Amino acid sequence: MIRALAAATLLLAGTAMAQDSIKIAITYDDLPVHGVLPPGTSRMDVAGQLIDALKAGGVPPVYGVINGAGTVNEPASVAVLEMWRAAGNLLGNHTWSHPGLSKTEMAVYEADTLKNEPLLEKYAAGTDWHWFRYPFIDEGKDEAQRAEFRQFLASHGYKIAHVSTGLNDWDYPEPYARCVAKNDAAAIAHLDEMFLQRAAEGLEYSRKLSAAVYGRDIPYILLQHIGAFQAHILPKLIAFYKEKGVTFITLPEATSDPAYAAYADPSLPNPPRGLERLVWDKGQQTPPIPNDRIPELQAMCR
Repeated sequence: MIRALAAATLLLAGTAMAQDSIKIAITYDDLPVHGVLPPGTSRMDVAGQLIDALKAGGVPPVYGVINGAGTVNEPASVAVLEMWRAAGNLLGNHTWSHPGLSKTEMAVYEADTLKNEPLLEKYAAGTDWHWFRYPFIDEGKDEAQRAEFRQFLASHGYKIAHVSTGLNDWDYPEPYARCVAKNDAAAIAHLDEMFLQRAAEGLEYSRKLSAAVYGRDIPYILLQHIGAFQAHILPKLIAFYKEKGVTFITLPEATSDPAYAAYADPSLPNPPRGLERLVWDKGQQTPPIPNDRIPELQAMCR
């Protein structure tokens, strides 16, 4: 009976929100290097394609959080940071080498975070680059570690680039590269369809969570990665969101919503870990998790 009532609450809240304006802040992880590249494609090609699509779609300045190790592993990729900033987009901190906090000693993790700052000072000078996003969205092994690192972020003037919706887009660059290598246009078209279906399911999932917790649409912060597939699909993704009535906003605009107060400000006490936990804390069930169709993706263009 309780489960049925919880499900009904989610359904009714989602229906009540159907006419609400949906606002999304797009953000990108792993600048300047993410995922495998199709043959004949460079990191600069990927960045240029993303930047052009964001501009054509009327998307306001977008934050991209960096892993400085990419500029060492692929030195030419430093041009991505230059291109990103020249286009008016912004940079934030994603640690130097992308470690998971829960598996890393605190001193090592803090040093890895600070190691990015010279790059940020160089390429994001004059802008607010004190935004941090956890690699793997890993906020720590327990609440004590989580609180300790939040205190570190606060002491260094950082805000947290929280995530409230995502598409598991990291699953797509490898099959996309294989399909491009095989020049399989039909498979690429199917890959696009799969991703846009996942986008529809992901948006609906996040909206139902928001309805259950807040009774409204919060501004959603979308996590994407700077990969070749993501650049390829972005014009279609922007068009999809616009068809759903989405307005694109900036990360600071999104986090100005009261729902993000403790998520963005690390000086405040630990908030619950995301929308799912907030739903559980209200004694409700979360909606079914979207199907990422991993076996199908892994089998494509083999």
